[in-house]
Amino acid sequence: MQACELALLMWLTTLTGSGQSQDEQVTLQTEPQPLFEGETLTLRCLIRDGSTVKWVYFYKDNIELKYQSTTELREERVSKKQDGIYKCSARWWSKTIYSAEVRVSVTELPQPALTREPSGEIFEGDAVTLSCVVEEGSGGWRYLWYKDSESSPPVYQTDRSSGTGAGYTISAAALSHSGEYWCRAERSRTSLNSQYSKALRIQVHELPQPALTQEPSGEIFEGDSVTLSCGVQEGSRGWRYLWYKDSQSSPPVYQTDSSSGTGAGYTISAAALSHSGEYWCKSGKERTSLYSQYSHPIWVNVTALFSRVTLTASPGATVKEGEALNLTCEAVVNKTPRPQLHYTIVRDGEPVTNSTDSALYSIASTEKNHTGSYTCAVESQGVKKSSQELHIEVQTSWHRTVAVGFSVGFFVILVTVFTLLLLYHKMKGLPCIPGGKWRNHSDQDQDHPAGRVELSKRAQQPESEEIVYCDVDTSKHNPKKKVKPAETDTVYSAVNITAAQPAAANAEAMYATVLPKKKKK
Repeated sequence: MQACELALLMWLTTLTGSGQSQDEQVTLQTEPQPLFEGETLTLRCLIRDGSTVKWVYFYKDNIELKYQSTTELREERVSKKQDGIYKCSARWWSKTIYSAEVRVSVTELPQPALTREPSGEIFEGDAVTLSCVVEEGSGGWRYLWYKDSESSPPVYQTDRSSGTGAGYTISAAALSHSGEYWCRAERSRTSLNSQYSKALRIQVHELPQPALTQEPSGEIFEGDSVTLSCGVQEGSRGWRYLWYKDSQSSPPVYQTDSSSGTGAGYTISAAALSHSGEYWCKSGKERTSLYSQYSHPIWVNVTALFSRVTLTASPGATVKEGEALNLTCEAVVNKTPRPQLHYTIVRDGEPVTNSTDSALYSIASTEKNHTGSYTCAVESQGVKKSSQELHIEVQTSWHRTVAVGFSVGFFVILVTVFTLLLLYHKMKGLPCIPGGKWRNHSDQDQDHPAGRVELSKRAQQPESEEIVYCDVDTSKHNPKKKVKPAETDTVYSAVNITAAQPAAANAEAMYATVLPKKKKK
């Protein structure tokens, strides 16, 4: 009987020609795709007007699977064999209507991919996120994370469907977070779970302790360049660096502005004595407030380039006018080899010598204007050090005073002696009496009475050096010889009067040379 009914229906379908007409009246409905192995496939053949049909047929790849009077077909625990093209048809006594074809995809259970961010080293206090993602296009999952064992309770799970992926964030990693992690996905509408992800190893490191080094490592002098290098262990990147002096709680003396990889340096281009002290450094993770431990301290000792600068005077700080004076600038240099030095000697604030070759300032003959306060400065490698002030006094020389006084005194004595001699001879009756008259050389044969000689007037004419004559009465010098007045001859004496060179502006000297003249026969 059923076979007859079926044959009749097929005949009616062929007769009416309505095999796939009016597709919109019949619709085949399935679960969201894709389906995973083990899930249930439900096919619903929906009639738009809700009319009662005699039979509902379900097809896979145009092959009839089953016909039944109900509109729903369930396939439990599907596998890859259920993958294909499905449709349904509704049959009445007078017609048959087919639905549109629907693709049903059945895939293997997915294996989520477990990743972490950041991908580099993780230190205590770091934030790390473990992301679990199933294949693209597979929605409707919630996610679970496991630590150390797949069979252990999940350490974290999402409360509801999170699409194709979700993340488990550890805001501040601790050493206890180290271990192996897995994740898997669970269909939110079923109890079907995905495969476990591959294991992901998380290693949380202790905060690093940077190494602080000094370059150059030897003794540092004023003006030298020194670099303090701070670095964390190799392979640890994304750090910025800070340097501290004298106290870890003090503000940093220097810091890098951004990530400097595994190390950076703080360079003091010209060291000063104030740079001496104890130094530390530490590193901080870029874009976070996480900092490493402090490095071990190192001591930086900056030695003075010059121990002492002195200015010495030879023969002394007090000299007489006209004496030589040598000022020597000396510097005790602590650095070996000795750097080139630049010397400057200053008098009363004004430089008097400026040289890199000599530290000596010589004055061949001092004068009063050389008196003043002197200092010397020595400069090298940008470091300058000055001596204490040395006061130089130039005094008036007593030799000059004595020489001038002696010249004036000698002239006065000479004039006085000469005057006394003249007075003495006058008192003895010598004919050459001051105030007498002179005879020129041309007048020596003329008969003129003896007169007096005015020596003072002739002395006023030093340029006029000529021979003059004075009457000399020789009888007075020979009292035993009786000479008659008539027999008394006049004896002339040639007198050279020459002006001496003046010893001073207001002093002059003169002398007379008396040359006796022979009698004429």
